[in-house]
Amino acid sequence: MQYKLAHLIDVPIGQWSEHSIQTTDGNTSIMVKRGTTEWVAFINECPHQGRRLDYAENAFLETPDHQVVCPAHGATFDTSNGFCTSGPCAGQSLTQLKITFDDKDVFVELT
Repeated sequence: MQYKLAHLIDVPIGQWSEHSIQTTDGNTSIMVKRGTTEWVAFINECPHQGRRLDYAENAFLETPDHQVVCPAHGATFDTSNGFCTSGPCAGQSLTQLKITFDDKDVFVELT
């Protein structure tokens, strides 16, 4: 099912941002990074213990080589595909979402 995530203008370029959507299962936190031409979106939940990856509002830890870091246990995730490269959930992945947009809004697809 497709959900409206945000207005395009509300998604910053070059940094991670957190957006919440209301689904039939409740509130779901989504982390999005908008590049100049590429977008990536994941459910904001570490596979190790289900904790969020933002440590404060719209604040995510990212290494210089573009790995997102779980603030709870230090797991690192490849930002291109969500694969856990080290830490307690090595070999697992974040749940990547298909992201689309029109002339004014951003959408994600949850299955």
